[in-house]
Amino acid sequence: MKTRTAWRVAAGLAAILSGLAAAPARGVTELMGPLRISDMTPYNILRFDMLPYHASSAGAGSWAIEADLSYSNTFVMSDNVKSYLETRGRRRPLTQADADAILGLGQDAYYVDGEFGLLDLTFHYGLTRRSSVYLTLSAYDFTGGFLDGTIEGFHRTFGLDTEGRDLVARNRFQGVLAVEGIQTSFLAPPIDGGLGDPVIGLRHTWRLRGPRWGLVLDGAVKIAWRGERLFLSTGTDDYGLQASLQGKFQRQAVYFGASVVRTDGQVFGVVLRQVVIPTLTVAYEIGVTPHTNAIVQLYASESTVRDTTIDPLKADKFQASLGLRSLRGRLVYGFAVTENVANFANTPDIGVSLTLAWIALRP
Repeated sequence: MKTRTAWRVAAGLAAILSGLAAAPARGVTELMGPLRISDMTPYNILRFDMLPYHASSAGAGSWAIEADLSYSNTFVMSDNVKSYLETRGRRRPLTQADADAILGLGQDAYYVDGEFGLLDLTFHYGLTRRSSVYLTLSAYDFTGGFLDGTIEGFHRTFGLDTEGRDLVARNRFQGVLAVEGIQTSFLAPPIDGGLGDPVIGLRHTWRLRGPRWGLVLDGAVKIAWRGERLFLSTGTDDYGLQASLQGKFQRQAVYFGASVVRTDGQVFGVVLRQVVIPTLTVAYEIGVTPHTNAIVQLYASESTVRDTTIDPLKADKFQASLGLRSLRGRLVYGFAVTENVANFANTPDIGVSLTLAWIALRP
């Protein structure tokens, strides 16, 4: 079922791309760059994730304020947890006794069910015509959510496996983790939310082979300013580098991004040894009206968890996003939907993101 779903997603994206590319030109298009969506997978949400760089360059003295809101529904479990839940029979929420039984299996096991929200507020400032600095402040929200019923209905409509959703209660934040010898259980959010770690970055752009192609280099650091905080900070500084190749044409653009991030610390009580995580993004943008663009984007990254016997948790992550973005004067706003593909046990079932940005040209 999972492979079939991945092929359906791929076929749907291909059909969308074909239809957009065949659409007639609709005047001048302002290209705005790839989707700036954070990876919301459970063991990634607290580490530094370098976002793709936007395509605008306003020059020295320019500034912008950008708000990116990501919201995801996550329901993931290892096979041994699913087997345990099947022995319980009817649908009901996990209890502390269930958590203790899972942790007592003597094996690596994980179960995470909940909805995660992340708000990134970023301030950009142009130092020179091609160099800029930025500061990102993050806020998290953790809840049982409201999307479980909608996702189950979608699965039933298209004949997809529920993957164990029918064995537990809807719209609850619950989790049981036994990874790398560390056992953690939370049957409700330990906190409702809070502020994460700030990120400071510097970027520079170069023109390649005329006005159509450009290269962007980006370096940044996430600062653990208050040490380790459960659900809010890994407790260590992360460092990242990113290179982006951008090709912009009359009303279409392609974007290729590659980044590496050095991270360690703790996420949800699980210690992550120091690792370097590579990430690749590919995006295609096309103007559908003089003010609105459509973007299709693919994301691939390695897992932050390496030392575990659960193969799906160590598997690479693949996600696809489809979004619309509009530019009205100096205001940019957009919406996107993200779906996991290929490997399903370590990424959110579905995520949505909203973007709102105010761009001021040179004062």
